[in-house]
Amino acid sequence: MWSAVVLVLCLAFGYGSANPACNPGKEGMLNVHLVCHTHDDVGWLKTVDQYFYGANNSIQQAGVQYILDSVVQSLKEDSSRKFIYVESAFFFRWWDEQTDEVKADVKSLVEKGQLEFIGGGWSMNDEAAAHYNAIIDQMTVGLRKLNDTFGEIARPTVAWQIDPFGHAREQASLFAQMGFNGLFFGRLDHDDKDTRIANKTMEMVWQASQDLGKAAWLFTGVLPNGYGPPPGFCFDVLCQDQPFMDDPRLHDYNVDQKVTDFVKAAEAQSAQYASNHIIMTMGEDFNYQSANRWYKNLDKLIRYVNARQENGSKVNVFYSTPSCYLESLHNSNLTWPTKSDDFFPYASGNHSYWTGYFTSRPALKRHVRSTNAFLQAVKQVSALLGLGVDPRVEHLKEVMGVLQHHDAVSGTAKQHVTDDYTLRLDQGVTQSFAAITEAYSKLHSDTSEDQATVFCPLLNVSSCAVSETSSSFLVTVYNPLAKPRDHIVRVPVPAGVAYKVTDYKGDAVTVQLVPLPESLLAMPGRSSNAKFDLAFVASAIPPLGFLQFHVQRSSSRRILAQQMSTVYVPKASQEIMVKGGNVAVEMDPDTSLLSGVGVITENGIKMNKVNQTFLWYAGVIGNNSAEEWRSSGAYIFRPNATAPFPITQKPTVKVVEGPVVNELHQTWRDWVSQVVILYPGQPLLTLQWLVGPIPISDGVGKEVVSRVIWSNVTTDKTFYTDSNGRETLKRVLDYRPTWQLRNHEPVAGNYYPVTARLLLDDGKDFKAAVLNDRAQGGTSLGDGHMELMVHRRLLHDDAFGVGESLNETAYGQGLVARGKHYIVHSDFATSECDFGCLHRTVGEDVLLPPIISFTPTTTTRHSWRESHTAKWSGTKASVPWNVHLLTLEPLGETTILVRLEHQYQANESSFSVPATVSLQDLLADWEIVSAQETTLAANLLKDDDQRYEWKVEGTENEQGGETERRENRIKPSLSSFSVTLNPMEIKTFILEEVWLLEPS
Repeated sequence: MWSAVVLVLCLAFGYGSANPACNPGKEGMLNVHLVCHTHDDVGWLKTVDQYFYGANNSIQQAGVQYILDSVVQSLKEDSSRKFIYVESAFFFRWWDEQTDEVKADVKSLVEKGQLEFIGGGWSMNDEAAAHYNAIIDQMTVGLRKLNDTFGEIARPTVAWQIDPFGHAREQASLFAQMGFNGLFFGRLDHDDKDTRIANKTMEMVWQASQDLGKAAWLFTGVLPNGYGPPPGFCFDVLCQDQPFMDDPRLHDYNVDQKVTDFVKAAEAQSAQYASNHIIMTMGEDFNYQSANRWYKNLDKLIRYVNARQENGSKVNVFYSTPSCYLESLHNSNLTWPTKSDDFFPYASGNHSYWTGYFTSRPALKRHVRSTNAFLQAVKQVSALLGLGVDPRVEHLKEVMGVLQHHDAVSGTAKQHVTDDYTLRLDQGVTQSFAAITEAYSKLHSDTSEDQATVFCPLLNVSSCAVSETSSSFLVTVYNPLAKPRDHIVRVPVPAGVAYKVTDYKGDAVTVQLVPLPESLLAMPGRSSNAKFDLAFVASAIPPLGFLQFHVQRSSSRRILAQQMSTVYVPKASQEIMVKGGNVAVEMDPDTSLLSGVGVITENGIKMNKVNQTFLWYAGVIGNNSAEEWRSSGAYIFRPNATAPFPITQKPTVKVVEGPVVNELHQTWRDWVSQVVILYPGQPLLTLQWLVGPIPISDGVGKEVVSRVIWSNVTTDKTFYTDSNGRETLKRVLDYRPTWQLRNHEPVAGNYYPVTARLLLDDGKDFKAAVLNDRAQGGTSLGDGHMELMVHRRLLHDDAFGVGESLNETAYGQGLVARGKHYIVHSDFATSECDFGCLHRTVGEDVLLPPIISFTPTTTTRHSWRESHTAKWSGTKASVPWNVHLLTLEPLGETTILVRLEHQYQANESSFSVPATVSLQDLLADWEIVSAQETTLAANLLKDDDQRYEWKVEGTENEQGGETERRENRIKPSLSSFSVTLNPMEIKTFILEEVWLLEPS
């Protein structure tokens, strides 16, 4: 056990948690920290289950259960040995199968510092396609479970992102806010790495936020060999390197040569790093299934290398961990370089830009994002209505944690693994439907079967059995935002039927029957009677609450005629302008493409010239034998030309108009179509695209993009993308801020991950943003250009491991993807909501759309209001408009986790000012009696967060900042429970000893 006295003294001096289990190395020596580890993908070539049990070994020889069995036994045999483990999803599956005796052994190994948890999230998440909301959740699941199982001594203090394909600045910021001292990773651009090696800047302090200062600083190190051992020193059963053969009588005796080779490797690595401590990763994918082979050889390596010190060698080698290595670097008291941008895009060679996976498997990416929205809602309802910790919801949290893995949401797993991921999502969501149904039932006086709540997961293709077949049904619209909102509800219904919709006050609601696009009706696999969407406005949906509507069929032909949309096909060369609220669009009569987006004012329409269309790049077909023959594939985007091909010269157009929504239906080909949507009262333009099945009969793989061009705008090669959905980063065409780019792929080398928004700003009076409903790759290849890749279907593998082409199919054809882009423009801004407000508010709406459910009913609309709660809110007061309720979930029967975030950056908007929230007002039916602020992952009290301070180049290096970091913290003795948030700040609280009041 660690010495409590040493721990207290170190904390008092601000050095973090000094660990007596660490070998400090020797003065005047090159100290080599051997880090024994395994990298266990939570699905990739095999499914999660197959990897754990070691099944399907014809694909890959890998069994995680054997790794943990073997490592624990080897650690018990020698107290000097160490091992680190990362993926909590696998560890706890193994842990749950162990005997009490084995669990006691593991706890002892953890206490002695032999077994150390690093990273600690449920998975090692992707950093391009993963949204910050889901990243925080999956880290919280893993870290809290480690804390609950082993206590504070097992809390990871080092992040370990060794395999993701590029690294996001926001990810580093989140790690810092979780209390991590450092981050190590393995992949960065090959030219960037060469530059850092030459300059000895492989380790740095990442200043990972424009707004949060030192709270987002994180020491970051690039590992020397990816995450494997130096050549010649892999001793796993999966490796071919020679073991130590140390019997002098053997003809193959090799100790002298092995030691010499290792010393040379250590000295060569030392020349690339700044201190006299270096880290060597001793492990690879699914290594240590027979841990004894590794440890037996590493024991010899340590003994024989260190024996040379008697002859003057300056190399000292020992077992270590990343946290021990980081402590040695911190104690060295060096001054470190800094970095303030990110590590995207990642290129492993001149023609291998890992920018294709930003878009790969768009349907899975959307499935993950929509499931995240549902998960937030079900956690909220469980907390607000007192369900406590529900195993069904806990299961969904773990499933979502798996899906954040860097071979899951990234779209880089084999097809059968992707199918397994999809099944896990479906099962998790289906189980959690019952939790919301149970919660809703608490609000209704009628407990009959009439209360059965039905969710329709196929609303994205306008399919729902309840609304299509029921003569009368209820629609419940839950708002997961902690502020009121309006929403256009769209309910799939059959043709030839009118409807009467009644709101909670008993008033009739204006409705419109909107014909579904022909391309949607013809979509492969769609089995639905719906030919229309019944559209109506749900106004002022309460925060963290719902509105319920009664919908009843009507046989009235007069009502049907009134509700039908006006539909027409424009004549040749006819000018088309469609208006909706204060926004108008016009189409070019010659091309049938969007040609203008404008705002309607008292003085007329201020129109901005813009063009939007779909194009496709042809993926390079190569044999992958050399860089110049690299194929475009699941990871790599490599078009065979800089200019994409048009889908067709002129799409067909249909106009749909009515009191609720106006639309333009565009069809380029039978595999590319789009609906341009204008909703009255919404200052944005919605583009609902449908792409697929992408044709491949010509033998050419295709990568489809939506391109928006603002014709009269000069943007000087500059554009902006978000980082994991939060802060934005400046991008400049063919440029990297910290190293000289030699771009051999002018398109792919300028693609970046767009998790939530792509923005343009001419620095004068023009600003525009395109927001997306899932992660995609995007760029700006010219003045005023905004390009997002929406779908890709390829016929060749790119030879980076997945072993199959990205050729997704469904129902015997190529996969169809459907999604939305949202365009906002600075001209849409008002005095109440400027452009920064617009794109942040729209982004919040896109992230957490209302959750819609249906209830077949025989109750008349007159008696419905007496037996049902048709309007409800779980909060006393809305949060300010610049605040987002990020998390509300139960941790126990009387314990709730709350995260509040300021969703604006400094100087981004008039809303970029401090905001104050009352925690007491968040919950209508609960009284908070105490609150504790924690770090971001809710596994450490904020007052116990003692992160390392680092000296950095170019600044004064005071050992201060702790007072600043502790400002505005809730103290349990305070009675106000008032929280103040500054721009981009997230604050996390555990609300203890809450109790339920009488329902209000």
